[in-house]
Order: sequence, then C-alpha cells, then structure tokens
Amino acid sequence: MKYLFVLPMLICYSFADSQALAMTKEKMEVAVFSEGNWEIRKINAEFHLAQTTAITENGAQLILYKDKTWTYANSKDREAFKNIPVNKQLLTKSPSADSLVSSERADGGVYFDKKKWDAYESDNIRFSEYHFVSSDDSKLYGYFYCINSKKENIEAIKNEAIGSVLNTPNISTLKKTEYRTVNGLPMFHINYSKKLDDRPFDFMDNYFQTTYGYCHLSAYTYSHLFAKNKEDLEKLINGLSKAEKLRRNEQALVPPPKIYK
Repeated sequence: MKYLFVLPMLICYSFADSQALAMTKEKMEVAVFSEGNWEIRKINAEFHLAQTTAITENGAQLILYKDKTWTYANSKDREAFKNIPVNKQLLTKSPSADSLVSSERADGGVYFDKKKWDAYESDNIRFSEYHFVSSDDSKLYGYFYCINSKKENIEAIKNEAIGSVLNTPNISTLKKTEYRTVNGLPMFHINYSKKLDDRPFDFMDNYFQTTYGYCHLSAYTYSHLFAKNKEDLEKLINGLSKAEKLRRNEQALVPPPKIYK
C-alpha cells in the first residue's frame, strides 16, 4: 500500500519539473529542459562550450548544440517523438463509471466505477489531487491531477510525457504512444514501465489540454499483473473528462436584510 502515496510523488514531480541535470564530457553541469533547450549551471564557462555530449543524472545520453538546443543521442529515442499513431476509435467512459471526482485547478475530472475503485483525496495536491485503489485485492492503483502550466498544444504535452520516460532509461522503458479521442476530447496516451525500489510497475496514462495547462490520469499495477488487469486500467484512464471545476468553501450569497417601514 505504500506505493499508493510514494509513486505519484516521484512521478508527478519529475514530469511537472520538466527539466533534468546532466554532466557533459568536459565535466560541466548543465540543466536540460523539456522544451528542447539547455543552459549551463556555471555561467563563467558558458561561452567556451561548443557542441558536446552529456549524460543526465538518470542515464539519458544527449547531444548539446551550440545554439542551446539539445536532442537525444540515441536515434531510437529521437524517433519516439515522431509519427505518433492516431487511434481512430472514439473512446468513452465505461457505463459503470457512475461516480465523479473533479479538479480544483481546471475543468477536468475522472468518472470511475465506485464498485471497482476507491478514491481518496491527496494529502499533498502538489503531486496529485486524487488517488485510486482497487476495491478488491487486485492491486491496481491510479492518480489524477491538473496543472496550470500553459502548453502550446497537445504535442507539447506529448513531448514532456515521452521525455519524462526517456530521461530515466536506467529505470524506465517506453512501450506505446498514441493520440486518441476520449469522451470527445483529443488526448495523448502513453504506456511505459518503471522500476521503483527495484520493483517493476506498468503504467497507462491519458492527458488532455485545458485552457491554462493540462489534466493527467495514470493507472498502474505491478508489471506481472498488468496483462490480466489491462482492461480495468484502461477503463479508469478513459474516465478522464471535462468536468466542472471543484470550488470549495464558497458561501451562498446572503440577501440583504429586509427593511420594514
């Protein structure tokens, strides 16, 4: 059960931060950003650094160009961002998804089957707004959050999502990506595996763009349980939808007192 709280904190932080530290072959520390640019950490050496290679703290091999852009050194990694297939099927939430949790940050939420999933509000909404745990002993989990960090389009969200996996090659493996339409919304879908505490998990994520950022729903389980539970995980992430923003502590307007004459 500890992974219910540990995993979202580790994964959401790496994605939301959208940057990684890397060391060049000249032993200079640089920061690389998901938008495709980089900057050196020690400004006094900056103007002497030509095109070079670097390795991130999590093992990703990069090429840094003099114009301050970067790319992955591995051609397979570079290709992962291109030619993303489009799922032509129009996906919708499951008929059994009769309960809804909504974001406090954006007009997004998750429809889920309350007989299959228990939903919990997060103790720290910096990392996620809600956690999900399967009601039975199938060991299925999920987390949901929206972020107000404006993105140009769904492709920019796709680039960050793929990058968050490729930037940790020592513990993560990209398996599948696609664009899909879910509940009438264009979404980016990604499937990957990730090791935490030397225990492998498989994840399925959906993202959609909002006016000021994006909403993200992830469903996951231990890798050896993924195949037999894939359908239930898919049903959860396809519950991601537009929903009225949750507004807490709003007081009803009090009418002015009547004046009797």
